[in-house]
Amino acid sequence: MTKLRFDAILEDFLSIPKALLRCLRYYIAEGEVLLKKLGQHIESKGFQRIIFIGHTYNYFASIIPYYYITKKLKPSEFFCAHYEVEDFLNYFNASQLCKKCLFIFISESGESIQIKQSIEKLLQKNITTEQICGVSNNPESFLAKKAHFHFPMMSGSQQVIGSISYITTLLVLYLIARVFMKEDPISPKVEEEIRNLIFETKFYCTDWAFHLKSINDFLGVDYNHLYFISKGASLSTAYQGALNSKSYVRLFGQGFNIGLFLHGPFQLVDDSFRCILVVGDNSSIEDTLRLIDMITKKLGSGKVVLINNSRELSSLGRANPNVWVFEHTTTNSFLAPIFEILLVQFLLLDQALRRGVIE
Repeated sequence: MTKLRFDAILEDFLSIPKALLRCLRYYIAEGEVLLKKLGQHIESKGFQRIIFIGHTYNYFASIIPYYYITKKLKPSEFFCAHYEVEDFLNYFNASQLCKKCLFIFISESGESIQIKQSIEKLLQKNITTEQICGVSNNPESFLAKKAHFHFPMMSGSQQVIGSISYITTLLVLYLIARVFMKEDPISPKVEEEIRNLIFETKFYCTDWAFHLKSINDFLGVDYNHLYFISKGASLSTAYQGALNSKSYVRLFGQGFNIGLFLHGPFQLVDDSFRCILVVGDNSSIEDTLRLIDMITKKLGSGKVVLINNSRELSSLGRANPNVWVFEHTTTNSFLAPIFEILLVQFLLLDQALRRGVIE
């Protein structure tokens, strides 16, 4: 099995703050015009439904706009869904209801065979190109040319697929979701939140090894499964983290919703249980604490790395010796996954180095 190169992965990760800043600058300049045109287009066509479609990590990224829109919309008036592209291609039925639907296809290359087939399927069902938007890193791609609007990821080049583009895509999809909800995509408050987030990612990148040493010393390497448990928009981090665990560390990773884990899978817990618990909002703190207690006390003495943005939750977590708390400052739960996955990627890179699976 070919080993991944540590230097190549690290170079990508260290480029993330610059990529985020480049993305922000684009969407407060010429990209702002594009977002405004999208808003006008949605209004003029009377779109009431929006569906996001993508492969693997792009599908995970679509969790952000899904939760943002469903939290705010009135179900009787609007509808939002997200599909993994294979499911969309094989099971989605384009009906008359789709006449008021906007389809957002997400693909880093814009040349995915399944994306092409899905668009062709829609066109054959008399869905017009005015209903198709694309998010990709390639302005010359099939997706960019077929889409009525094309939104660039602005991630630049990357040596490991998705290492940078996944993170800038989170930001772009958040902006699109705000447009769909008839909000100013980058209001002064949102711009400030994004700039503060970029500053925090830059600060973390300057001394990532120092920050991670204590976390990975706490986790150790004497386990064969790593569980990523979360809820809401941060589920994107859990699923992407599990994917990266398999690809970077060659370690089985599984992403779970907190509610799902508490009903059945909790029986997996034993003394060797290792969990990355990612919490980006303050809803159902009781369930979070119950989960921590179950993992670290009731069913075993497993270990939990708690990544969160809540002073209250952090304080409660630090009282438990089997919980390592990392508290960040991005309180917007729909932007928090950007910092969360940055931290998780570095954590997994260090794990891979400790396990000897990269060189």
